[in-house]
Amino acid sequence: MRRNQRYQSGRVPIGSGLIALSAGASAVFVTAVSPYVLALGILGLVLLAVGLFRASPKTFAVGTGLLFVGVVVAGILGMASVYLLLAAFLVVIAWTVGQNGFSIGAEVGTDAPTLRIELVHLVSSMAILVVGASVGFGVFLAATGGQPVLALVALLVGVVALLVGLRGSYTNG
Repeated sequence: MRRNQRYQSGRVPIGSGLIALSAGASAVFVTAVSPYVLALGILGLVLLAVGLFRASPKTFAVGTGLLFVGVVVAGILGMASVYLLLAAFLVVIAWTVGQNGFSIGAEVGTDAPTLRIELVHLVSSMAILVVGASVGFGVFLAATGGQPVLALVALLVGVVALLVGLRGSYTNG
């Protein structure tokens, strides 16, 4: 059975849904540096919520993608790199917890007690992201002297590398 077919029947457990929504809303709050970024963030958050509510991974992915674009636009507008890092961290947490929620919902349903596995996934994802972001931020500070445009590039490369690593660890294990 193809992965997308399996996801279509599974609803996201309430814990994963609430964590993904909270992380997404926090990212919108952190990146609200202009009306355009705020509108983009709110649209992304609405699509994220609709994707979770309707069990639509594609809508969820578009929503988290728009949240990430909001982080990029906030960086272009000159947001401090620490806040960019925090916002990117929150968007990745929303994405990975939501995707894991779709997987759990498809595999065991929403009636089974899943809070423990959801929390284990959240904590392990946060640990991986904190380590990766810390190393990336340290390299950025050492190499660039803190230039905001270079911060955006370094953060984007770091986020892409972390997503590739997370994706590989979940598909292989």
